[in-house]
Amino acid sequence: MNQVLRAYLAITVLAISWGTIPLIIKTSDISSISLVGIRTFIGSIFLGFILFRKERNFRELIRPGFILGPLLAIHWVTMFESIELNSVAVGIGLVFSYPIFVIFIEFARGTKPTYYQIVLILFGFFGLYLLLDISKIESLNGVLYGIISAISLAFIITIGERHSSKIGGLKVAFSQLFIAAIILIKFTFDGWSWMVSNILISLFLGLILTALGLTTYWYVVKVIKPLAVSTITYLEPVTGVVLGAIILNEMLEPKQVIGFSIVLIVGVFQVYFDSKIKPASTL
Repeated sequence: MNQVLRAYLAITVLAISWGTIPLIIKTSDISSISLVGIRTFIGSIFLGFILFRKERNFRELIRPGFILGPLLAIHWVTMFESIELNSVAVGIGLVFSYPIFVIFIEFARGTKPTYYQIVLILFGFFGLYLLLDISKIESLNGVLYGIISAISLAFIITIGERHSSKIGGLKVAFSQLFIAAIILIKFTFDGWSWMVSNILISLFLGLILTALGLTTYWYVVKVIKPLAVSTITYLEPVTGVVLGAIILNEMLEPKQVIGFSIVLIVGVFQVYFDSKIKPASTL
């Protein structure tokens, strides 16, 4: 298995795992911002423990986080609020409008997307359009939060790619988590009792989905293009919607099942095309 295919396998597993986050949001009796604070707090401690066994230049280590950290805090807080205020399908679907903003940012940076990437992203959006049930939007504020989350995520992807290629995914993940954790520290302590009484959920969110998840993500961005990553991560909202239907009884309509299928097909074609492209770098 070549490096590109390994990267695609990693981002696929990660996207599906991240699709469980809406269930945590919907079933937790804690504010969204405190939940994000707990996530960044646990994740930054774990990655910091790993890094500081070898890395001593703390200032250089956290430098990327001064930009990526606030963006991450904005992205996660607004995403969690969007999902909290609307159904899982509407909330997470709005967040995943971000590839269109990635296209604009990449174009502004002078990177011209290939025709097949544009076509696949457009088909991905069509699949998401069918997957979303717009008639069930419960909160306009939730819609606004979802759009803000999408824009901030697009900037995280395009800015973080440059840092990841220079210093590695582990350091980028720690730097953005550390700064985000500082920004949200008050809300972390507000949810401290919940974190202690739900320690297994907190560790799953902070260690597996955050520390390990972000490190894996930035490794993948080093190997395959941001637009390709954007397409594959469509599996995250698909997973979230399916789990919402099964566990939260947010049942899917026939058109949503069609949208689900289109998103999966888009992901498969993205793997096929980009696995033939020579990887940009190695760890």
